[in-house]
Amino acid sequence: MNPARRSRRSRWPERLAAGPLPAADLFAMLRDYGIPAVAARSAATLAEAVDAANGLGYPVALKADASDLHHKSDVGGVRLGIANPAELTAAYADLSARLGPRVTVSEMAQPGTELILGMSRDPALGPLIIVGAGGVLAEYLAERSVALPPLTRNAAAQMIAGLRFSEILGGIRGQPPCDLDAIVSVLACFSGLVTDVGEHLAALDVNPLICSPAGVLAVDALAVSR
Repeated sequence: MNPARRSRRSRWPERLAAGPLPAADLFAMLRDYGIPAVAARSAATLAEAVDAANGLGYPVALKADASDLHHKSDVGGVRLGIANPAELTAAYADLSARLGPRVTVSEMAQPGTELILGMSRDPALGPLIIVGAGGVLAEYLAERSVALPPLTRNAAAQMIAGLRFSEILGGIRGQPPCDLDAIVSVLACFSGLVTDVGEHLAALDVNPLICSPAGVLAVDALAVSR
């Protein structure tokens, strides 16, 4: 086992076993496994949120980050395109009053085609890898590819190719194709992450993973401890 993987396998399982990770730490874990993710910082006060936004640079996204909050969008826990400190102050006041003081401040991402990468737990088989349409499309396109980890690059490519959604990734109606090689690479990296830490998780979602001709970028993540 190479030193980098040995370091990851000793670091993240221990962190996950200790309890839920803040969203900013989830993004750090994704990057550690080769999955590009937005820059993000955790904050528990308005002053910390302002400092984080100043460090990242406006515009930013602000998201509630309570440990028991699994579907932020459903409860109005996400504010996008915050352009200045005044907007951030107003958004933080609303989120903290309704959903608690802990938030994540992250850079804004360019739009693109959205995928979901997920891990769910089968009682008999253990962790399963799931890939399908992400973001708002996940509500309308229920199609999913499912496989047991670990995945080779060839197996990851077959999971993507098996989706009708792959036609959208390949470019339709004059849209440029997404970087399919980057998508396959990230799916293989996600499989490696699940192989290492899956025993500590009931579920893990990267949604959405924004795909474009320039590559891929994870903009939100959720981990549910066992």
